[in-house]
Amino acid sequence: MNTNTNDDFTRHKGYDFDDLRKVFDRVCDPDDWRAPIAAWVSGEAVMPVVAAIEFMTATHPSVSLNVERMKYLVTSEGYRNGPAGP
Repeated sequence: MNTNTNDDFTRHKGYDFDDLRKVFDRVCDPDDWRAPIAAWVSGEAVMPVVAAIEFMTATHPSVSLNVERMKYLVTSEGYRNGPAGP
């Protein structure tokens, strides 16, 4: 039985593809979207940023809190260096 639906390819962790694309475009390198990612974000942005990076790069980003800045650093090896890259 095939359980795949179109939703499997247009949603990730409750976010629509269009929303994931917008978030990813804000955190990736605009000249090379396949490059490693390091983005400082506020607390409320962590979940959508992580979901967007996972969906677009097939990687599992790391998240760390800088308590002096009260910002989160979300990093990823990027598409090129991840499991889906060349």
